[in-house]
Amino acid sequence: MSQEKKNEKEWMNNLIIPFQKENIPFYRYSEFENVKFITKNVYKATFKVSQKTVALKNLYLNDNDKFTPDNLIYENLAKKIKRHRKLEIHDSILKFYGATKQENTNNYMMILEYVNEGSLRQYLKTDFQKMDWNANLNLAKQIANALMHLHSNDIIHGSFNSENILIHNGIVKLNVFGLIKINSDSLSFLTNNLGPIQYMDPQHLGLFNTFSKNKSSDIFGLGIILWEISSGNPPFKMEYSSHIDLLNNIVKGKREMAIPATPHKYKEIYTDCWKHNGNSRPDISQVIKNLSEIIISDTSVEFETPQPYNAMDVELENLNIQNEEPEPEPEIKPNPPFVDFTTTEVNVFIHDLHKFLIYLFNRQCRTIRSIMIKNYIRERKKNPVKILYEMIRHPSYYWFTSLIGFFYQYGIGTVVDNQMAFKFFSLAANQIIDTFSSNSSHLRKLYNNNKKIGIFSLAFMYLTGLGVEEDTKKAFRIYQELANKGFLTALHNVAYCYEKGLGVKENAEKAFETYLKSAEKGCPHSQNKVGGCYHYGILITKNQVKGFQWFLKCALAGNINAMISVGYDYENGRGVSKDKKEAFKWYLKAAEKEHDTAQHNLGCYYYYYYRDYKNAFELFKKAAENDDVYSQYKLGKFFYEGSGIKKDIVKAIFWLNKAKENANIDADRLLNEIIRNRMMQ
Repeated sequence: MSQEKKNEKEWMNNLIIPFQKENIPFYRYSEFENVKFITKNVYKATFKVSQKTVALKNLYLNDNDKFTPDNLIYENLAKKIKRHRKLEIHDSILKFYGATKQENTNNYMMILEYVNEGSLRQYLKTDFQKMDWNANLNLAKQIANALMHLHSNDIIHGSFNSENILIHNGIVKLNVFGLIKINSDSLSFLTNNLGPIQYMDPQHLGLFNTFSKNKSSDIFGLGIILWEISSGNPPFKMEYSSHIDLLNNIVKGKREMAIPATPHKYKEIYTDCWKHNGNSRPDISQVIKNLSEIIISDTSVEFETPQPYNAMDVELENLNIQNEEPEPEPEIKPNPPFVDFTTTEVNVFIHDLHKFLIYLFNRQCRTIRSIMIKNYIRERKKNPVKILYEMIRHPSYYWFTSLIGFFYQYGIGTVVDNQMAFKFFSLAANQIIDTFSSNSSHLRKLYNNNKKIGIFSLAFMYLTGLGVEEDTKKAFRIYQELANKGFLTALHNVAYCYEKGLGVKENAEKAFETYLKSAEKGCPHSQNKVGGCYHYGILITKNQVKGFQWFLKCALAGNINAMISVGYDYENGRGVSKDKKEAFKWYLKAAEKEHDTAQHNLGCYYYYYYRDYKNAFELFKKAAENDDVYSQYKLGKFFYEGSGIKKDIVKAIFWLNKAKENANIDADRLLNEIIRNRMMQ
């Protein structure tokens, strides 16, 4: 026998033995081609011979572990394969084809059916805006039928959530494998990325050491999924309390609010499914029966979203921008009913929030505005869903239609809906109200600001093609008209169009000239941009001293991004002498505005320079809750090591898992270390 054949025989024996017990088909990794990373631990590949496309999923085996029949991870896999073979005849169950192993590694992989539209979560993120309620209901029925197949075979899924439900050409494929990973029972619900707490039976969350999951636990997860289909968002996406508090609140009965325009019968179904007491939840057959009774054309809705009086295009007569086609005349409201904004708490809040939005348009960049609006709502302990509802139902809602449009544009209190945003911005831009007869300067200012924000926002939507067909020339014309009327933020965007060649011929010299003109007139956006141009040599010769001077001027005007740049310049001596105290001061100013990067940087200052672990912890916690991935890792490490805080392994794993979900490699390594240590105890 040749040495080559001996090596191949030895290789095959070493690999196949662990799989013989369950007769699992095993394939050499070299039999695949075009292996491409998809997401997390999943790859797309093609069988060379049959050219069949499959998915390869890692089995999460640590380097020092051996894959043998007496190994816990093997037992887990074997158990799941036994379960799968009872189910695989159903079209909605993801097919299992066998296993493979990458050469010269300890990386075993399952070979699974390939799906082309990803998880339900990904599918809703991509396609939700195109789906109507008939499509939503069809999806809900498919998922319920797949769960019915499991329960009729006396199988509990145990991790029923939108990441374990896959979609292929619009057809549901239920993943019954979940993660194959060594976990101690008490930690499994926190370390399992495919089992987020929002979908888990609150009875299990409250008593995870003593309460076993059962069929009603899957029904609870189904209820959350049905709500998710109605929303397009994962549950508690807009939850502002800490994630540990969220866990406790779910146990205490916290649930998501119904989405406007949800069929009443559908709402009843999912609220029955997510009742706290498992004995009060319906079984899967009752859920399917109830879903089958819904007829979309006959359903009533929670409330209808008021449509704008007139869905005209953005162009206004007083801006002298002509349309290709004539538009109907805008509705004129000479004496609109106006509710005094000092009469109720709701009115005062909406009025103040609208004023804050106007301030943000003048002072902060686009990426910061939505963060600050969300923080404003959170700090005042308001529910964004209720605020949006109150605005839409308000008898004087047309005074702040730009704010409603902003909520839709950034998914505040609702799902992101650019078409609805466009409609409300159009209403703000085009509605004509006689404010002079009221003899109120306050009312005129409110009306003019609402209109200005509406027009400006529509220009951005034309520029980017969000909610409307892209038309950069139209966007540039609108920016130019607004700039001519003294709106400096619009002048800044005119410069941006020149820089990028959007709607006008690219002209670097004209771009910088316009940025500088806007900056010298006091526009913080342009001041920050001019600082960046000098700092990095963009559009102009590099001069870090001038760059710092413009950053400082902009920061003094209240721009948060500029504050961070000033802090970074002081910390690293860019354009100014190094000064740790000044850097700290500017990071603190930005952090107080709830900017996650500033909070993280300030936390690092406390940790590394001052050894003040308590303050560092508080800042990392704030930044982590604002979705800063580096702070999520730091927070998990704090809880694991007990640095300046009581050691808490459960919270450590929770935050490290959040960081890992956001692709933080350090968090992944520390999680594996924790799990190995727990298994050795």
